[in-house]
Amino acid sequence: MIIVVKHVKAGDFAYVSHLDTMDVLHRTLKRAKIDVNYSQGFVKHMLTYATTPIPLGTQSVAEYYAVDCNGISAEEFLERFNENVPQDLRGVTAVAKPKNPNLAGNVVASDFLIKCKNVVPVEIEDIMDENEYVIDLNKKGEIIQKDVRSMLYSIFVDGKNLWIRSATGNTNLRIDSFVKHLIKVYNIDTTMNDITRLAQFVQLEDKLIGVDDYLKL
Repeated sequence: MIIVVKHVKAGDFAYVSHLDTMDVLHRTLKRAKIDVNYSQGFVKHMLTYATTPIPLGTQSVAEYYAVDCNGISAEEFLERFNENVPQDLRGVTAVAKPKNPNLAGNVVASDFLIKCKNVVPVEIEDIMDENEYVIDLNKKGEIIQKDVRSMLYSIFVDGKNLWIRSATGNTNLRIDSFVKHLIKVYNIDTTMNDITRLAQFVQLEDKLIGVDDYLKL
């Protein structure tokens, strides 16, 4: 049985790396005395699965952590998880599934809210009217140019708030890189810690569906 817990990543934990966060979650499962299944290889490890990590400093209210475990309901899992996990990684909901939903492979997009200290230029929305949109990206210390238009699903400006739905997963637009570009070009006043992932989505046929709804199928 797989229990998928939706959890936050906020506060000080926004600055904790993905690997270190996974270590904390593994220790949480041990403290909670949850019967987790292990791999059968030479170096055994817990059978747990996370979605695409967010950049360092970015916050989230929609991270997903799937655990292959035994003899526990989703409700009890969430209770014991929250009794042992740091508050900044607390669980929000938990769902039991008969097999791994493979969210790491199936998630294709995320919604982000970027809060700014100044009014966001509405012209940023015009990016969606372009056939291509090239930005500079830092790849292993080298600056490359990349057309990211196909990785943008939507952009919406409302006063000091900026909402972006962008590609996540196998095709991934790092939200921190894109926001750094917007800071440079449009002079928005924000930081990486002002970015929050609000939701993740999978694609079913020709439409996007939120992970919360996907897990109910």
